Amino acid sequence: MSKKQLEVGNLLNYVVENGHSLAAIFDADGFSVSFLTDNTEELIGVPKQKIQNDIWTLINIGKIMGYNKPLSKENLLDLKVNERYDADLLEVVNQATGENMYFRGSVKKVKSGDSENFMLVWTDRTDEVTRNKQMEEMIAVANAANEAKTSFLANMSHDFRTPMNAITNFNLLIAKNSANPQKIRDYTHKIGLACQNLLSLLNDVLDMSKIESGKTKLSSEEFALGLLLEEVNSVIAFQAKGKQQDYQVHSGGMQQDIFLGDKQRINEVLVNILGNAVKYTPEGGRIDLYISEEKQPTGDYWDVKFVVKDNGVGMSKEYQRSLFEAFTREEKESTKGIQGTGLGMAITKNLVEMMGGTIKVDSVEGKGSAFEITLRLMSVNQDQGDFWSNHGIHRILVIDDDVQECEKIETALHDTDVEIFFSTSGYKALHLIEISDQEHRGFDVILLGMQIRSISCFELAKRIKFKQLSSSPILLLLTDDWEYIAEDAREAGIFDFVQKPFFMSTFQQLVEDIVNRTSTVKKKTKNEPLEGMRFLAAEDNDINADILTELMGIEGAKIERAIDGNAVVDMFYRSAPGYYDMILMDIQMPGKNGYEAAKAIRDLDREDAKTIPIIAMTANAYADDVQKALQSGMNAHVAKPIDMKIVEETISEIRENRRST
Repeated sequence: MSKKQLEVGNLLNYVVENGHSLAAIFDADGFSVSFLTDNTEELIGVPKQKIQNDIWTLINIGKIMGYNKPLSKENLLDLKVNERYDADLLEVVNQATGENMYFRGSVKKVKSGDSENFMLVWTDRTDEVTRNKQMEEMIAVANAANEAKTSFLANMSHDFRTPMNAITNFNLLIAKNSANPQKIRDYTHKIGLACQNLLSLLNDVLDMSKIESGKTKLSSEEFALGLLLEEVNSVIAFQAKGKQQDYQVHSGGMQQDIFLGDKQRINEVLVNILGNAVKYTPEGGRIDLYISEEKQPTGDYWDVKFVVKDNGVGMSKEYQRSLFEAFTREEKESTKGIQGTGLGMAITKNLVEMMGGTIKVDSVEGKGSAFEITLRLMSVNQDQGDFWSNHGIHRILVIDDDVQECEKIETALHDTDVEIFFSTSGYKALHLIEISDQEHRGFDVILLGMQIRSISCFELAKRIKFKQLSSSPILLLLTDDWEYIAEDAREAGIFDFVQKPFFMSTFQQLVEDIVNRTSTVKKKTKNEPLEGMRFLAAEDNDINADILTELMGIEGAKIERAIDGNAVVDMFYRSAPGYYDMILMDIQMPGKNGYEAAKAIRDLDREDAKTIPIIAMTANAYADDVQKALQSGMNAHVAKPIDMKIVEETISEIRENRRST
């Protein structure tokens, strides 16, 4: 190589290496390499000497994107002097690292003296291509998210309409049964449960961004498993009836019923999976929910297992692998026309794992699916105290042909002072009832199963009532479907029903309810904790103000309304000290919002401005909203829609705290 060629080579090396590119010069006769940049091996992982021995080692390693045929000798030899062959994008795999590299390639035929040579230059485009690919992926993700959100919003009405349908239809049933107080009580109870489910659904939709970003916070509160299932069943049973499906709930002997955990999230998980079972099971199909628990050897922890089985359309093995991925749905003939967002199972799995649980699925296409959810929950000691004796219950008789159901009840009540007796025969039970009454040790509660040997439950109830026992036992029916038999049951003297499967929490709540309904000795202060109180309520919505005034008026309280944030500050400022007992504060109002109004009241130059209780009463119901209310000087937070039981408990707690201080 001449001195001039050496200088040219050094210059070319400097240029291409600083541009992160490579270059080569080879003759047009034998394709022998006269020059190759020093950085070649670093870029493509092939030794420099190997390329110098055979330039095609370099040329063939580069695949022209979008063009199947490689560059050939004929292509090069066909070039005229100063003509070139360009490839906009070459994909090259670094032979040493396996890394994908991308280049813009060019080969030009040049004449130098009497000889002709080819100059090859590969300009690195790896960073550019990588950025473009990342941008394309981001655009694809954004497009998928937009499509999913569009689909989500388009289908959201289906999920909202389910509890709304229950509310609407039960409301119609109330109108048709206005003369039957017991049915009205049943229907309003179910409307309340459907409303809670609707509110939970609304909260989940609004909280979607938190779930997707992993910012969802779990709460840890005491809850009763039986009451949670009652809420779940109020929605699922209604859905299943609409498709004439057989929906059954089964439980093992539930020794523990009260746990610490996030009740709302567990409710959401179960409603989602059971709702899907209803959705993907044809009319007349069967859905079963099994609940069991197992005590852990250390600590107060129990593994609570929920298994949902159906005989619906099932899923393919391939789809089961992607079932828990967001925005995935299996499209096949049997699922056409079934609405869904593709988000439910991804969120369900996310929530289960956040709670430290596991979720598994086993499905056979065309035969059905089985989901298994296991949650490890801390138990709460169920100190019965004097509950049963205070409610006058010492002896209970269970009459049921299902021995297992009897054993479950015995397990649930095993730590109480209540004596439990069983009978599978109606006539034997009648004899036991007579003997016990004669010995002045009659039964306080008699639970009747739907299936009893030798006599129907309704006939047995009539005979028990006919005997006019001195103990006057409360007759209850163990059933999973009260609505269609309620009239016959009450005609037979059955007072109410216990939802199957049996849970201590639901039984205790029923006993409490029965005693409250039948008791005539109640303290007025306990019945009407708001009696005589005067509230200043900031509420800009006329309908909400009317409802609040009516509800509080029923409880004996007086409401004076302020139409916005400025008005509530002014009305309090102009009132005499002690005129108002408490302030109920909406948040989203014209003028001053609730937070600003609360701060303004606390800053007023009067002594009671610092001490008057202020309760946020708002649809802003997230944890950070509660925190904002407290930071603005409020004492408590109650979420809309208004639950008077919660309102009364909150007010009573504030009054009790004020007395103690």
